[in-house]
This record gives sequence, C-alpha cells and structure tokens, in this order.
Amino acid sequence: MRRGWKMALSGGLRCCRRVLSWVPVLVIVLVVLWSYYAYVFELCLVTVLSPAEKVIYLILYHAIFVFFTWTYWKSIFTLPQQPNQKFHLSYTDKERYENEERPEVQKQMLVDMAKKLPVYTRTGSGAVRFCDRCHLIKPDRCHHCSVCAMCVLKMDHHCPWGNYPVFALSSMSFFFSLWPACFLSAL
Repeated sequence: MRRGWKMALSGGLRCCRRVLSWVPVLVIVLVVLWSYYAYVFELCLVTVLSPAEKVIYLILYHAIFVFFTWTYWKSIFTLPQQPNQKFHLSYTDKERYENEERPEVQKQMLVDMAKKLPVYTRTGSGAVRFCDRCHLIKPDRCHHCSVCAMCVLKMDHHCPWGNYPVFALSSMSFFFSLWPACFLSAL
C-alpha cells in the first residue's frame, strides 16, 4: 500500500513539473504580446505623427516580429531526434545486463553489443557510453535530457525559455529566434 502512495506522489510531482516547465514559455509569450501592443499601438499609432514614418516603422517591426514568432515556435515544437532502435538493448540483453552484478562483466557486455554499432565516443575510462534510464548504448554526441526524460541526438542543452532541448535540428531555429528578439528589444 505504501508503494502505491509513493508512485502516485511521484506521478503527481512529475505532472506538476511538466505544467510548471511551460511557465517561462508563457512569460515569453506575454512579454512579446505586451511589446507588440506597446510598439504598434502606443508608439506607432498614437505617438508617431507622420504617416510615412508610421508605415516604415510598422513594416520593419512586423517583418522582424513574424520572423521571431515563426522561429521561436518552430524551435519549441520541433521534436527531438532520438537514437535509432538498433541502439536500444533487446529484452534479453537488458535482462542479462541488469542481472549481472560484476561491473567489469557489464562493461564487456556493452563492448560486445557496441561492436556492431557505429559508436566511437567512449567515457573517460574507455567504457561504452550507456544510458541507464533509456536502456540504450549512446551514439556519439547523444545526451540524456533529464527534463524531457529521453536521450536526444546532438543535444546541446535544455532551454527553459522554450521548454525544449536545443539539438542539431532546433539549433538554427534557436539561433534565429535570438537575434530578432535582441533587435526587437532594441527598438
């Protein structure tokens, strides 16, 4: 009975953490919406008197605003790349690995399994990189994202302001969402 409570509490905390991880994204969206209101309505439409100047400011701002919005949402909603199924341990290999108590035998088992995989990067001690949570032999530049609870190929870091891991496919969107944000904040 006690174990059920612990699992329910753990699941509840995990759910709360998932919901709260979207708070920074909500903050960014609210700041962007506020800046849109302040720039377009308060500055351009109310303060600036020249119609030609209004048009130039509005066209420039909207071009950068649309580019920022597109790249920010693209970087948030690009799904992380995970390793192929061939890097995951089979059920029998996983059982054998978990039942083995000697670390040196476990290391040798991973070396034998990794021989048929394109894995070149090793740990500092020369062992094959292995993810205990995902039960897979890590390919090169693969890291486990503790926030997303998955291994991600070519992962750089987990961005709390977008609630996504920055990896090979999302890094360009991440970069291109930074410079318009800087430019918009300077306007």
